[in-house]
Amino acid sequence: MKIILKITFVLLLLVSCKDANDSKALEGVMNEVTGKNEDVNQKYDLLLKDLGTKTVLSSEQLLEAFPEKLGKLSLDSKENGNNEPRITSSKTVVGSFGDNKVRMEILDAAGENAYSAIIPLKMLHLNKVTSEYNNTIRYSKKERNELLTFGTDRDEAVGADYEADIRFLYDNRFYVTLEGKGMNVDELWEAISIDDLSRFKAFNK
Repeated sequence: MKIILKITFVLLLLVSCKDANDSKALEGVMNEVTGKNEDVNQKYDLLLKDLGTKTVLSSEQLLEAFPEKLGKLSLDSKENGNNEPRITSSKTVVGSFGDNKVRMEILDAAGENAYSAIIPLKMLHLNKVTSEYNNTIRYSKKERNELLTFGTDRDEAVGADYEADIRFLYDNRFYVTLEGKGMNVDELWEAISIDDLSRFKAFNK
């Protein structure tokens, strides 16, 4: 009975939609109600269960694992007034490369951090909206190096600090966010090497 009521509610909302983005968002809700997202739900539920048993890396370990280079871009030097890499209040390690051309933050999704990483990734996976604000912001999903990545491209007119960002789960544990200036998502991915994150994999035990 509850499912029938939910479906009825969603159908009423679909009728009242005024643009394509509303329809796509509600299509995602509809899939959730009718069980069409079962495979996706199972995938992320298993990740939550597994990561919940792991111990979060210490600040020292996160800093040790953080790369000194991303592709050809070097980690911005502390001598130039940068305070990076650094650990934020949310236990995320953050650093910039190539004179702030690329910024990277990594959250260890182990233990108590699992929900903070896995639920946003699940929502990105289920998202069916491909653009917003007259197509000045565009969303994409693409498998790169056997990793499912979620990208956002923004027109310069949007006024964001970074025009591109990519999010993905590295080694089924580390929630990575890359941000790039003056580039699109594909160029951002080409600017880095996934092998530069290998020290994080060594800590994933």
